[in-house]
Amino acid sequence: MAVRVPPALNLAVLCSEVIFDGNGRPFALNEPTHTLSVVPDANGRSPVPELVVYVQLDDENAVGTFWFSVEVRTPSGIVIPGGRSRPVEVAFSGSPDPLRLHEDVFPIRDLVFPEPGRYHVHVMCNHLSLHTREHTQPPLRVRVLPAEQSGG
Repeated sequence: MAVRVPPALNLAVLCSEVIFDGNGRPFALNEPTHTLSVVPDANGRSPVPELVVYVQLDDENAVGTFWFSVEVRTPSGIVIPGGRSRPVEVAFSGSPDPLRLHEDVFPIRDLVFPEPGRYHVHVMCNHLSLHTREHTQPPLRVRVLPAEQSGG
């Protein structure tokens, strides 16, 4: 039986846009953020403009095929409306160059925060969060402020 070893999460950054170089690789992160101020619409919902999550995976020892996605969750772990990216299938065979990490960009569209508060962004691998005790980086925390607190 073949051994499957998932990659480790090295970095995850929430931002407004990722700029790519001439080779199609992520080059620059535009407006990295940890706090959003969102003005509610007429129905009291808080839709967010499109965001992206830039992810670096340490794939030096990774072997096998895995599905990756990003989820935006409440502190209790519920995925909020529009808070799940499309899954991406990635095959790893052990990186020949340990200095070159696997990079991916996950757009998050149609995200609606149900209320002001704190939300967590999880990088998922085969339906399991890569943000576990074995990893040093906790899930990204996004704090949504009401418009009156943001000065907007």
